[in-house]
Amino acid sequence: MDTRLSRRDLIRLGVVSGAGVTLAPLLAACAPSTPVATSPTAVPATAAPKPTPKPATVTVQVGVQNVEFAGAIAADQQGFMSALGITQQLLPFGPNVQPVTVVAGGSALAGVIGGADTFLKARASGIPVVAIGVMYQKAPSGLVSLAKNPIRTPKDAVGKKIGLQAGARAPWATILSLAGLKESDMTIVPVQFDPTPLVQGQVDGFWSFAFNQPLVLQAQGLDTVFMTAYDAGYRFYGDVVITTDTAVKANADELARWLGATQKGWDYAFAHVDEVAKLVVDKGPALNLDLKQQTAQLKAEKDFMTSSKGSFSMDQATWQAGIDILKSLNLLDKPITAAEVMNTSILEMAAKGP
Repeated sequence: MDTRLSRRDLIRLGVVSGAGVTLAPLLAACAPSTPVATSPTAVPATAAPKPTPKPATVTVQVGVQNVEFAGAIAADQQGFMSALGITQQLLPFGPNVQPVTVVAGGSALAGVIGGADTFLKARASGIPVVAIGVMYQKAPSGLVSLAKNPIRTPKDAVGKKIGLQAGARAPWATILSLAGLKESDMTIVPVQFDPTPLVQGQVDGFWSFAFNQPLVLQAQGLDTVFMTAYDAGYRFYGDVVITTDTAVKANADELARWLGATQKGWDYAFAHVDEVAKLVVDKGPALNLDLKQQTAQLKAEKDFMTSSKGSFSMDQATWQAGIDILKSLNLLDKPITAAEVMNTSILEMAAKGP
């Protein structure tokens, strides 16, 4: 069969013009069906993956490892620390352990000190420690007593036996000074954290946290009275997170990652109270923690830690108020300012993330 195209065919196909044959349409019509290569389509740029955080170990001096430190413990268990390349070491607490000394001496990168006044006095004495955050927006400490022998004000403590842990001596001394009293007006009895001495009558007042020992005693069916340190004039933050001036600069990255992970840990703890309370109790069997009390304590902590500016936040006004109290009592070795005792750069870095 003759497959040649006549001029009439070419005209019919529209490939002949008055000037002659136009080849392009014809070639296109006769071309094989294989795809024609085209220029590559531009692929939208994607963000470069974030670099893996450099592994670092952060050693922290804390108190008794109950739910007071649930955020840090949960952050480890949930992988928030490891996700940021942080290995956390919480140092055990003892009767003679002073977080300021441990941190200033280099045995821990950070520490948590219950008494903000103790921290301020240390700073005024020349120890280069600085606050990078606070756990409690107001001190939750105070004196618990039995309702049958109540201590509602500092003056009620006169002539009585007051049980104090080593770290409680400074805040109690401040409270007494504000009330015009002194330790010699009463008998100071060294105690640990178990409130049994109060139950057995060895002391009349026992230094404690609002959401710790009083809840233990109430669970035993005992009626108690709690005098908060804050209401007694001790207008300070509670559980101050400290490091050194040198570490703020040299170890800012790992401190920020640790603090950021701990913040996530607290968010998780408050959202999963029962789970985290059990985690803490199971983690420290030697402490003989009561699960019911620890659960109640963790729930109660939220109100003390809540801030419109976020967890661990602090401001110069509150620090200055505490400094003014100590200054008025002549309890500072030298003048200090709020600006020098606090540093928010670590919190700001934590907020930005790695």
